[in-house]
Amino acid sequence: MRIAVLGAGAWGTALAIAFGARHAVALWSRDSAQAAEMSRRGENARYLPGCAFPAGLQVTADFGAALAGADLAILAAPLAGLRPMLEQLRVTVPTMPFLWVCKGLEAGSGLLPHQVVDAVMGDASCGVLTGPSFALEVARGLPAAVTLAATDAAFAAKTAQSLHGGKLRIYASEDLVGAEVG
Repeated sequence: MRIAVLGAGAWGTALAIAFGARHAVALWSRDSAQAAEMSRRGENARYLPGCAFPAGLQVTADFGAALAGADLAILAAPLAGLRPMLEQLRVTVPTMPFLWVCKGLEAGSGLLPHQVVDAVMGDASCGVLTGPSFALEVARGLPAAVTLAATDAAFAAKTAQSLHGGKLRIYASEDLVGAEVG
């Protein structure tokens, strides 16, 4: 599977490292200087120093290039950046299946992330990836379990199965609201 992780903060980078061990991963950073530095060093020294990138992980500051040929996008922006990222995704590859990893309520609207997704993307193959975990622990390969929830049970099961492996366990659920709120 080819995965585009959109957002090179701690959580996006940790997921890129975890999934990059078994999949081809493009990690997108909106900051071209940070992308160049991460490529040069083979790690995200700003957020996860000492956590080396696997060989299959490529870093880019080009949004379109990160998504080119991807089977799945993981939106790893904070909730404040979710709506603009969705709008950019909608213009670039409107049918790309995706997951978001942010939580909380959108400032101003009070919407949960899935409600923001519905408002921007409508009917899309998508879900939330969330759970009791820490970016540094996931990046270091320590055991963690998270939930991939979507209203489409088949999408949740298939995507969770594709991502599940190693010490990062991913379990499918249809309880999207419960996963976001919990």
